Amino acid sequence: MLIKYLFAKNEDIPAGSSSVFFGFSAIFWFVIGTGLGSFNAAKLAFPDWVTGTEMFAFGHMRQVHVLAVILGWISMAFAMTMMYMTPALGNTKLWSEKLGLWNAFLWNVGLSLGLFLLWMGITSGREYSDLIWPIDIVVFLGVLLPLGINVWMTIAHRRTQGIYITNWFFGACIFMVMVVFAVGQSPELFNLTGLTEAYMTFWFAHNVLGLWITPVAAAIAYYTIPKLTGNPLYSHRIGHLHFWSIIAFYSTPASHHLMSAPLPEWLKSFASVEGVLILIPAVAFVANILLTMKGKWSMFVENVETKFSITGVLLAIPLNMQGGFQQTRAINWYVHGTGWIVAHAHLALLGMSTFLEIAAVYFGLQQILRRKLYSLALANFHYWFVLIGFCIYWISMTIAGLIQGAGKIYEVPYIDVVVAEHPYMIARWVGGTMVFTGNLVWLYNMYMTAREGTVVPAGRYAHEMAYER
Repeated sequence: MLIKYLFAKNEDIPAGSSSVFFGFSAIFWFVIGTGLGSFNAAKLAFPDWVTGTEMFAFGHMRQVHVLAVILGWISMAFAMTMMYMTPALGNTKLWSEKLGLWNAFLWNVGLSLGLFLLWMGITSGREYSDLIWPIDIVVFLGVLLPLGINVWMTIAHRRTQGIYITNWFFGACIFMVMVVFAVGQSPELFNLTGLTEAYMTFWFAHNVLGLWITPVAAAIAYYTIPKLTGNPLYSHRIGHLHFWSIIAFYSTPASHHLMSAPLPEWLKSFASVEGVLILIPAVAFVANILLTMKGKWSMFVENVETKFSITGVLLAIPLNMQGGFQQTRAINWYVHGTGWIVAHAHLALLGMSTFLEIAAVYFGLQQILRRKLYSLALANFHYWFVLIGFCIYWISMTIAGLIQGAGKIYEVPYIDVVVAEHPYMIARWVGGTMVFTGNLVWLYNMYMTAREGTVVPAGRYAHEMAYER
């Protein structure tokens, strides 16, 4: 079916086709990414787990897991939401379904090739920008640029007077991540080395999170919560405060990642101050969404999409409190280089961002396919397994990080720290495996929804039919 549409005329391709393909691709990569995460966690919990084979060593597998989640699950879920939210908010059609399908096809092929090369040990050697430069070109020209063109042209051809805050974020964040990606891969092309390369690596990693992952996830909530509840967004003005303060304060120099490095002191201080100022967009976002829920809080219990969305918003509170204050020197010296940072990163990617994306993928696939969710029970199973699994992971790694920090400060022998944190490594594996299990159930549920879900009559919403008594 996909191959047929790739070579069909744009007008012959059903509306929403690219969004559906992106949606199922995202779920598939989420299963792959969390499966790899469970495997890697098992290697830390049980040191004798799969030894003797170089390609299954933790050093080979870790970055494959990270990029499968970031470029596969998270970014494809973003693309899926952009393919249906952008035209809906502009009262128009997607500019090019054919471009969207080719975008999804090249994305899957390029990512598969890039991750296979990483698995074989062919890497740039820089964290989060591990892909070698030929794959970087595929990502820029075959992934980001087509996505940007489709979204920008859809916004340009809108049939509404203004641009809703979600589309502000979509259009701007694609542009910003293209700049971040192009500059962040420059060490490989211009042979930067030493401290300069380290600084550029963390500038890239920080701004991928700050100018792509968290703001696009927030943009999704600005669409899904009003759509699910029927309430208008509480304040467009606060939404624009969120947007512009993200641009001003989250795009930091990122030198707070290298507080102990011999970077200029003014640069590290500047990054710390801006890091604390991210609480401005954070509070604006959380307050705006929670106030939008006024009078509809029962849906937090009754509606699975709302349940995922609001959980993601609530997880943004500890995420941004941690993110702001762990960038200060007073806290950074203790937690730097420990499991605390691993826990914080998962709070952003597996917590806030993922929960908001899951809600949008549930909602979008049902609406585009015009089918009612196959099993509400399986969806609730998915929610609780992902939530409980995530909480076990996050809490256990936070505790492990504090143990590691204490061991570092008080010069405890390294092996004693390893022994002390071992129970938390087992808990980490249990939590991660629960998330993986929940995602397997989700993939099955959405596959069955596409095949056997009850057809929704025109003019009805699938999520409303699912909760009719």
